[in-house]
Amino acid sequence: MINKEYNALLEEWIEKNKEDILNKWIELAAIPSIKGEPERGAPFGISCKDALYRAAFYFEKEGFETKINAENTYALCSYGSGGKKIGLFSHSDVVPVGDDWLYTEPFSPVVINGTLIGRGVEDNKSGIMAALCIFRFLKDNGISLKNRLELFIGSDEECGMGDMKDYLRQEKLPEVSLVPDADFPCSVGEKGIYHLMSESRNAFDSIISMNGGEAYNIVLDKVSVCLACSESVLAELNEKVKDKDNISVSVDDNVINVLVKGVAKHASIPEGSLNAALVASELLLDCSFVSANDKCILEGAKNMLSCHYGRGMGVDHTDPVFGRTTCVNGLCKTRNGKLRLSFDIRYGSTQSPTELERAGDESLEKYGFIPVEKDNRPGFSIDESSPYPAIFEDIYAEITGERLGRVTMAGGTYARKLTNAFSVGTYVIRKDRATPVFEMPEGHGGAHQCDECIDIEGFFEAVKVLFNYIMACDNVIDKKIMN
Repeated sequence: MINKEYNALLEEWIEKNKEDILNKWIELAAIPSIKGEPERGAPFGISCKDALYRAAFYFEKEGFETKINAENTYALCSYGSGGKKIGLFSHSDVVPVGDDWLYTEPFSPVVINGTLIGRGVEDNKSGIMAALCIFRFLKDNGISLKNRLELFIGSDEECGMGDMKDYLRQEKLPEVSLVPDADFPCSVGEKGIYHLMSESRNAFDSIISMNGGEAYNIVLDKVSVCLACSESVLAELNEKVKDKDNISVSVDDNVINVLVKGVAKHASIPEGSLNAALVASELLLDCSFVSANDKCILEGAKNMLSCHYGRGMGVDHTDPVFGRTTCVNGLCKTRNGKLRLSFDIRYGSTQSPTELERAGDESLEKYGFIPVEKDNRPGFSIDESSPYPAIFEDIYAEITGERLGRVTMAGGTYARKLTNAFSVGTYVIRKDRATPVFEMPEGHGGAHQCDECIDIEGFFEAVKVLFNYIMACDNVIDKKIMN
């Protein structure tokens, strides 16, 4: 299944070039490519443009055909000249950072015990660097492909995939695509994603504001509640939070600020998370100074946020393939005195998108809220007749010594916008490895968490897997052409 001669050459190439790859990786991860305000020539903000151009430069400098589209939303880098295309899809933009980092600042990447730490080092600048390894290895060793290998580098994957809208309008789709932004051996489908912003019908009257969060797809881990200052209010709050390490009370300019901390997780895997708006609502509902009107709003919020499987929103469902629907809150805002709460709902193929929206609207109405923004993107499943998943499973087992079954995803990647596309991983933790994996404390280390990290040894192991996937795709496409 795999070419042992190429594998040996790849191992030698990695050993010789891994420091250079790591240095470029650190340089790219240091660019704070969080989506910002659009500027001329920078539709997703200047930092997203900077990261896109830096990533493309690495390929252009090595002599690969490289272009950035006129809108500055994506780059394409190519190797070979075959008539059909094998696509690789990655992105240089990242999610917001949070402020509870323990090991470094978010955009000052560091290596600790064989682990690279920094925002975006995994999601998804690791995908770009894996592609760079493979492109350079192919070129350095004069390995030709029957088909053209094309890398797409996006700059808006995390916040709407506006980059992909341009690509789909401007380019021809590959015959088969790999999206190194998920798990091995490969994903064969993704849940639908429904983003809903709600607003309370009534405005607060005893609460000045309640604000927190930076994105739909990160469980809200910090919220600040502002209250008018009085000795009695301050005394009651201090009494109620005296034994709570995750809640602090302070006074500034005659305003009481209650800071509540939760535990962030990616919206697709909320197990183990703690929503800060839920904790804040429960605290305030227990306070005598909060008005009946405000308690009604908070009671509704508590009910909707109390279950990350969507019971409170009336959307709880278990899909036979994709598992349980998840429903998390990532944004909490006060606008004109009214409370706004976001919902990131991820659902399987047996749950109707229309019925999902209807059930959500009914729950909002029940709890005194209304929908103000909606974005519903159904998921997808790969055709069961596709030959690729079985091939990928065999390659992964041969390289790692561990056989894993294909997966379905709750996360959303570029694969949902393509045809015949498979999301795959960017690191492999082999069971027989000699060195231990650096362990992060709870709430840290994940793709959308503070101290986002990736195991460096595992990354280069993934490069070997991804290279063999590409070679297999090249052979399968060639056979189809011959037939």
